[in-house]
Amino acid sequence: MELKTAIVTGASSGIGLAISKMLAEEGYKVYGIGRIFPDGCDFFEKRMSLDLRDTDILLAKITGIKRVDLLVNAAGSAFYGLAEFNTPDQITEMCRVDLEAPMILTSALLPKLKDVRGMVINIASVTSTRINTHGAVYGALKAGLRSYGRSLYEEVRKTGVRVVTVCPDLTAGTKFYRNADFKPSEDDGCYLVPEDTAECVRDIINMREGAVVTEVEVRPQFNRIEKKPK
Repeated sequence: MELKTAIVTGASSGIGLAISKMLAEEGYKVYGIGRIFPDGCDFFEKRMSLDLRDTDILLAKITGIKRVDLLVNAAGSAFYGLAEFNTPDQITEMCRVDLEAPMILTSALLPKLKDVRGMVINIASVTSTRINTHGAVYGALKAGLRSYGRSLYEEVRKTGVRVVTVCPDLTAGTKFYRNADFKPSEDDGCYLVPEDTAECVRDIINMREGAVVTEVEVRPQFNRIEKKPK
């Protein structure tokens, strides 16, 4: 029996890396797309180090993958702060990574996903459903990704393809808040770890065929953040 194949973006760190490791445990051949992969990632079928903003290279890299059962769009970029201080370059990067690349990659892979009644999982954010002061651009783009997933599911569900949006909250152990003046509180129960979202994805992919959770939020029990020291 041919092994299932997954493509995961943002696979070199954080949530994407945790999902990739979990998928390998589940028996998937995992093609990881990321920037700089850490040592000890021998569970990947192939690691592809590239910039998602270069969509021509991205599409060329995936052309040779003949079967795709699962696409996980886990890459993300965020620059936090007042909207008036977001530079054109920052806004462009967030647009390209958080929304444009997932849509381009999904469109390119849909024929292969339809062939095997596969699945698309978009890693959005709880910010996609909330007002986001100091994160207006990021929240807007994640809301766009969530809307895209909703519409795409209604478009392709008749083909057997499932589309799921997972919305994690504050997650420690990632580089995601390097551009922010805050971080998740270190108190117990105030943050997620990447493996929490990966375990949620494990449950989603193991649901029986014919049932699908289209959206899910993953949140810590308590809601606290800390200001970074200046």
